[in-house]
Amino acid sequence: MQLLYAFSKKENANLADIERDLIQSMEKSTDLYYTTLLLLTEIRHKAFLKIDAARNRRLTSNIDLNPNVRFISNPIFDIIEKNKKFQNYVHNNLISWNDMQEAVLYFYNKLPEWPAYQKYMACETASFETHKQLVLDMFAELIIQDDIFFQTLEDRNIFWNDDFELVLSIVYKTLWHIKEDTKEDDDIFYPVYKPVEDMEFARTLMRKAFNEYDKNIQLIDKFTHNWELDRISDMDKLIMTCAIAELKNFPSIPVKVSLDEYIEISKTYSSPKSGAFINGVLDKAVAHLKETNEIVKTGRGLVE
Repeated sequence: MQLLYAFSKKENANLADIERDLIQSMEKSTDLYYTTLLLLTEIRHKAFLKIDAARNRRLTSNIDLNPNVRFISNPIFDIIEKNKKFQNYVHNNLISWNDMQEAVLYFYNKLPEWPAYQKYMACETASFETHKQLVLDMFAELIIQDDIFFQTLEDRNIFWNDDFELVLSIVYKTLWHIKEDTKEDDDIFYPVYKPVEDMEFARTLMRKAFNEYDKNIQLIDKFTHNWELDRISDMDKLIMTCAIAELKNFPSIPVKVSLDEYIEISKTYSSPKSGAFINGVLDKAVAHLKETNEIVKTGRGLVE
């Protein structure tokens, strides 16, 4: 949606440029996936460096010489960091937190005051599941509940804002399914998108939304009698034209699924009142498009 909005504001925008940026954006979402996983291992590495520095001080205490190494010995970090697929992707795609070390240090410094970490470090023994739960909680509670995480990564890539919800759910799924007997050659990582199916859907929707924009705007104008079109926000218009493009061009997607999806999108990108307005306009547009046979759904359970 951000990509379409950016191009709607660009003079002489063309479909080739939009498709190029779309493909790049989808590929970069996988970078976000690995960048987030790498942050976990970077926090562990920061903890290791702190312990190592304390051990090598000129004046050391007993705690410096005999630190609690449970966190840096957590096997989940090793399973991720030593995995060959992870290493290859990070190396080949130049994934790094080198220029974001302030954020790594920020999250490391949050650990000592975090009750879950305190409990984890204090327990007498820790099973594999205990280690895994600590990493899951660190990710879900300590990291992605903090605006610093999102601000840091948005500064790296503005289009990642569209990907956070999907990618972070896949990161959590990845951590949840790690097993104690995982080997370095095991593929424990999940694709963010299906390379063929999802790419083709996104490309087709982008083309239709771009090419049919003027026609769909005219349709929206038919059902906004009490609103001058220029009083409707550009983002609201874009959401509705994109929804209409999907409704008309994807016969296997139920109408309700498309409508619900774009109402959810409006909650993120539009004003609080936009959802009801968009829903009302789209309901009327759907009724009209069914009458003119421009919406025809096919497939089991979709033929009306």
